Order: sequence, then structure tokens, then C-alpha cells
Amino acid sequence: MIEYYVKLRYFPGDPLEEIREEDLKSLEKNNNKIKISYEKIENRVLQNGLLMENTMDKPIEEISQEVITVSSDSEDDFSTCIKQLYEKYRCPRTSYSLMGSNDSGRKIARGLMNMYGGW
Repeated sequence: MIEYYVKLRYFPGDPLEEIREEDLKSLEKNNNKIKISYEKIENRVLQNGLLMENTMDKPIEEISQEVITVSSDSEDDFSTCIKQLYEKYRCPRTSYSLMGSNDSGRKIARGLMNMYGGW
């Protein structure tokens, strides 16, 4: 059985609205074949009135971002969930936005980006 697994990396300013864990849990609850997790990484500091972050020579996992991880063994349920996330927050916007995904999950997520205006 194929497992679909994707990490959607939203960097500061990417999502259309605030990503809330309760919204993700509600989405997960509506489909018991989907597993969703969320992680917020914040390493920016206030300097001269601006939020700044030095990202040079840092692994991607340490750069400020919000990561929504979606997994499922059902292609249809996985695709539906990704579409719903894209409709709510929009598609992630960088070439690194799917880093850490498996091939089957990345293929679906990228294909849906093309359909829903991400790239």
C-alpha cells in the first residue's frame, strides 16, 4: 500500500490567513484516513524595529516557517485534504516548500499547485 506524505512549508507572509491548529484538527477529524500535524518555527528577532533573521548556512528546518504535515494511505482523501489546505491558505510559494515529502506525496501536492495557482 502506498503512503502519501507531504510537508507544506509556509514561510513568513506566505499563507493567506493565520494557520490555526484547531482548523487543522477539524480538517483531520472530518476524515479519519488523514493525519495532520503542525509545527511553527520562529527564529526571527526584532532589530531596529524590524523582524530579522539570518538564514545563511542554516538548515531549512531551523528557518522561521510553519509546517503542515499531511499523510494518508488513500490517494483520494490525501488529494482532497491538500486541495482544502490550498484553498484556505494558498499553495506554499518557494522551491523548498515541499522539502521532506516522499515522492508520492510531492507528486500530488505539486500537481495540485499547478491546478490551484501555486506556481
